[in-house]
Amino acid sequence: MTSDISRPTVWHIGGDDVHKRIPLLHALKDRGFDVAAVGSEDGAEFQANGLPYFHYNLKRKLTPWSDLHSCRELSALFKKRRPDIVHGFDPKPAIATPILAQRAGIRGRIRTITGLGFVMASDSLKAKALRPVYRHLQRQASASSVTIFQNNEDRAYFLRNGLVEEGREEIVLSSGVDVEKLRSQRPEPEQLTSLRRSLDLDDKLVVTMISRIDENKGVREFVEAADLVRSKIKNTAFLLVGPYEREGKEAAQFVEQIRHRSDTVHYLGPRKDIPAILSLSDLCALPSYREGLPRVLVEAGALEVPSVTTDVPGCRDVVLDDWNGQLVPPRDSHALANAIIELLSDETKRTDMGKRSYQYVKEKFDLSYVADAYADIYFRALADGR
Repeated sequence: MTSDISRPTVWHIGGDDVHKRIPLLHALKDRGFDVAAVGSEDGAEFQANGLPYFHYNLKRKLTPWSDLHSCRELSALFKKRRPDIVHGFDPKPAIATPILAQRAGIRGRIRTITGLGFVMASDSLKAKALRPVYRHLQRQASASSVTIFQNNEDRAYFLRNGLVEEGREEIVLSSGVDVEKLRSQRPEPEQLTSLRRSLDLDDKLVVTMISRIDENKGVREFVEAADLVRSKIKNTAFLLVGPYEREGKEAAQFVEQIRHRSDTVHYLGPRKDIPAILSLSDLCALPSYREGLPRVLVEAGALEVPSVTTDVPGCRDVVLDDWNGQLVPPRDSHALANAIIELLSDETKRTDMGKRSYQYVKEKFDLSYVADAYADIYFRALADGR
């Protein structure tokens, strides 16, 4: 599959949400690359978009034997197809991709650190025990690749701990959002009215959290804040949207706890109509403990929805406190509730923040900016070939 160097082949490698890279892959095609994706989802959206897709098995949880099998599958794909450039996203692919690609003799090896993940965000004994292993694997992966960071704090952490070689790192804010296309997907007023009615949101202020359902995303704080806000502002609805992170019995128990709070928080599960859900929202909330660069905050900003989020790496790169949203301390449901109450009580402030968010996102996170930055990095990586 190796192409003429005048039109290199680029693979984007992720997990079960690699379809979010489809607009970026189209933009890279326009910039002179042949593109494909590798992921653990079914690939139907790639087929619909006319993009090559390769499947491999990958679980989000740490599962050593399954992870070893995933690496074997990925290695076999690299050796058989031999793309010019491989670009790994997400925690596991970002580590495995450059290491396996180097062994397969692939010249362009790129990875993006989309946040430091559970191992660094959690204070659990398991997370702390895994940190030396995490650092060792990150050193191995960075030695054979160009590493892209989505915020300056993560880059500083890697440099400070010797996890990346200085000069082999880049900053590219987010994976890009096609701002105007996203805005074109907003429902017409009558469709939005119908959606609000179907979700029992008539005459209510709506606060929405879109995220994987996991403690480190701040789901518990969101639920606790919802109770506090509803005690002050009765006509408020809280929507929780997204798949749950954990598997099996543990996941079912966690989601069941959320469902027990259904009088306050409505858990909608995964949704494909995210532009519509955000369009009917008055606020977006993301009380995460740590992020790379949260896509949902970028999408909310593009749709002129102000956000309340935590003052942590990644989140504060999108939301500037008291300018296009509010920043609150992590793990603090009372501070989260107070910020939500403040903005729900001031429609003019929300409107002004939403307009600023759109302009900021358009300037900093638009897809064209990201695609240009990636194209430049890819060509330099091929020229370097280290």
